[in-house]
Amino acid sequence: MEGFFMGKKGIKVNSVTLAMKGRDLLLKNGYKAYLTRNPAPGKGEGCGYLIYVNDLDKRCFQLLNNNGIKVIGTVDLGDAL
Repeated sequence: MEGFFMGKKGIKVNSVTLAMKGRDLLLKNGYKAYLTRNPAPGKGEGCGYLIYVNDLDKRCFQLLNNNGIKVIGTVDLGDAL
């Protein structure tokens, strides 16, 4: 299901450093991406930062994983942004 549209979601990573690296990687690959705070981080989810990507799709996850940035989950951002 290549290119499947997922809507307004934030990508959870373990640290703000990984979030910054992931954002930069996605920007270099043509995505509009920026960092935001996780509105409700769970226990053990690190610093509480997310990578928000306009038009998040499966390729974003593949790019991050292929470049050593482990995704620990997503959060639905709804209309908050």
